[in-house]
Amino acid sequence: MTSTQSAPNSRDDLRMPDTVRQAEAAWLVAITKGDEEQRALMLPDCVIVHGPVGNVHDRERFLGYNASMGATLEAETSEVTCGERGGRAIVTCFQKMRIRRVPDLPPFLVQAVATRVWFSTDEGWRLGHMQLSRRQPPV
Repeated sequence: MTSTQSAPNSRDDLRMPDTVRQAEAAWLVAITKGDEEQRALMLPDCVIVHGPVGNVHDRERFLGYNASMGATLEAETSEVTCGERGGRAIVTCFQKMRIRRVPDLPPFLVQAVATRVWFSTDEGWRLGHMQLSRRQPPV
């Protein structure tokens, strides 16, 4: 599954996903569009564990950190597995993102193993927890 950055959509166009598969596809699109699209898919108390050192952030702190990394131009997943039970779904995958950190340079590749925990709500599936083990190029 792959998503690339495109022209911004109106916030009104965003529908909550009805299935876990739709939630995962919506997440890939959201990470190429920005904070508001990601925030809409996340529960307010979502917790994210990420980075090579295991940062633990709440939703807002993660979105700020993620934005500081640069724009994600493309995201794709492979080796996706999903277990769904009792209104919860755990999805694991290998994720690749191309991020533009510096405007004049080509985007660089960030690879990660991701685990996302989705919760079924009255509005649709929402992200409640994500563990993202990023592997970044050396500085």
